[in-house]
Amino acid sequence: MKIASAIISAALSCALLLLPFQAIAAEDDKAKLANLKTAITSLEKQLNKRDKDKNKLAAELKKNEVAASASSKKIRQLNSKINTRRAKLAELGKQQRQLKIDINKQNAAVSEQLAAAYKMGAQEPVKLLLNQEDPQQLARLFKYYNYVLDARNEKIDQYMADIQQLSTVQTEVIEETNLLDSAKIELQKDQQQLLANNSRRQATLKQLNAALQSDKSKLDKLLKQRSELEELLKNVRSVVKKMALTTPPGGQSFASQKGLLRWPLKGKVAHSFGSKRSGSLRWDGWLIGAKIGEPVAAVHDGQVIFSNYMRGFGLLIILNHGDGYMSLYAHNEELLKDTGDWVLSNESIARAGDTGGLDKPALYFEIRKKGQPSDPKKWLGKR
Repeated sequence: MKIASAIISAALSCALLLLPFQAIAAEDDKAKLANLKTAITSLEKQLNKRDKDKNKLAAELKKNEVAASASSKKIRQLNSKINTRRAKLAELGKQQRQLKIDINKQNAAVSEQLAAAYKMGAQEPVKLLLNQEDPQQLARLFKYYNYVLDARNEKIDQYMADIQQLSTVQTEVIEETNLLDSAKIELQKDQQQLLANNSRRQATLKQLNAALQSDKSKLDKLLKQRSELEELLKNVRSVVKKMALTTPPGGQSFASQKGLLRWPLKGKVAHSFGSKRSGSLRWDGWLIGAKIGEPVAAVHDGQVIFSNYMRGFGLLIILNHGDGYMSLYAHNEELLKDTGDWVLSNESIARAGDTGGLDKPALYFEIRKKGQPSDPKKWLGKR
């Protein structure tokens, strides 16, 4: 017993000693995350300033696409809210119908109980007392009488409770109907706003494309966009390296999942890694066909280190998977995660779109190893 007590005491002492270190580690992680967000915010401000100083049409395209993304997000949220309210209304309607059925069934029985109680009045116990001489018989009769009274009161109480519940449900139905109508009106306004934003986007995109008629102009634009992406990734890698961010507890390393990673979405690869893009420029990743609003999934556990708009890539999200590995997801309609968020494999991080100047919805997907592009074909498993 003494040995066992000594072991338990030692274990508790160790646990208590670890607590301060765990608290320090937690505070350290918070500090790292705060530094990461500060550094990324600074990078994003630099990108925004650079965009303002450049082509006005590109800045206008960004403005329209960001506004359209906000409208799409609000529409999705409103549709979800409307569906929830419709489901609640359906449930309330079901309760209302059942309460009416119960009340109608109770009407006759309660009426009979009230009539019997009125006829019996308060004299019934006195009659029982005067007409009985046997105390035991009298006790049994009183017990039965009380049982009948309790049963009657219970039925009447349930009847009144159902009526009150029906009144409450009817009030809720009216309130939910009004809220649903308001949500529908708001949805119509947002849908009109989205159409207006998309119309302005198409007009701006048409002007941009007209200004890039020659192959040289298109190549120059693509080279600038790639250069800006490389600069962003270089800065991001520098930030991540300084932060020395830890990987999710129990997570498998990115390298160990080579050839087994899930696809970010189920679409046809329109342009593959290394294929010709324009002039001597080649694709550093895959352009995968998508449906507008289709969920985009993380291919592996990681931390969001960039979640914002970037010229030429639209709404872009970048994940850090540790050990120098990153994955990029561009041209999204909506970003579902913020800088610093941890995500798990196959978790939705965005919704596919056509931001960044695409003529149809698609996802541009890259895998990077220590800043260098790597063919996704080597990493993704079978669909």
